[in-house]
Amino acid sequence: MNSDNFKWLELPEAGTTKADLPFLALEDTFVSGDTSNHRLSVCYFKQENDNSLLAKALFGPGTQGPPEHAHGGSMAALLDEAMGGSAWMAGYPVVAAQLNITFRAMLPLGTRCLVKARVVEAKGRKIKTTAELLCAETGLLFCKGEALFVVLDEANIEKLSAHAKAIIKRMHDLGHSSDLT
Repeated sequence: MNSDNFKWLELPEAGTTKADLPFLALEDTFVSGDTSNHRLSVCYFKQENDNSLLAKALFGPGTQGPPEHAHGGSMAALLDEAMGGSAWMAGYPVVAAQLNITFRAMLPLGTRCLVKARVVEAKGRKIKTTAELLCAETGLLFCKGEALFVVLDEANIEKLSAHAKAIIKRMHDLGHSSDLT
């Protein structure tokens, strides 16, 4: 992939600001933690008009499934992280309980992609989200997803490692707090 793609990745779209998601503090995470640009390269932004999450992504050669195209699992993983990220950004420290991904088109490696994710419902500890993975240049829909996330309760938070507890603390420090924890 050329360097122009990586410059594009970092530039906010109109009406967005860089999203400071707490889980981005971890290094070498499966989806957004690849600094080699071999798998997925992702930057997250907050949409100012509706507080939804926008991700800009590039699928590198390490995501290949069908020749010269992204593996469906890599596409699903990106939607999972973005949908979870939209919940975290809304103040809900969550883990996935159910994912439903619908594939619409094969995604050529190196394509500039956008993911639009948002929380659509919050009832008790259950948070429902949706997302779409699109070609940034043509708007072609590669896949879409719906997910159910569950807010971590205090007992589950206590079981987490020190790194995870630091993420929860960072979330609260950033002002992302909910009354569900």
